[in-house]
Amino acid sequence: MASIERCESCGQHFLTLFCERVDWADSDDPQKWLAFPVSADEARQLQAANVAADENILTTIVARQQRFLYHDMPKGAADVLEWKTGMLRIPAHD
Repeated sequence: MASIERCESCGQHFLTLFCERVDWADSDDPQKWLAFPVSADEARQLQAANVAADENILTTIVARQQRFLYHDMPKGAADVLEWKTGMLRIPAHD
């Protein structure tokens, strides 16, 4: 799931991604949540894009290295919440 969020305090736009892999055996679905800051122009482009038809459009619009918030909820392990630096990569998902 991809969405555009906006901070009510500062007005910063964020592209947020939620990716999940269904664990049919143990019901312990691995999940990842990422929040990438984007410019107002990038937010408009993302809102107009047909992500359902081609999710790679996300990496085309947000094609720069930057700092982002990363929340990993792996199967059978402790959550990790941290800031990372890198390019937008869409995690594996169902």
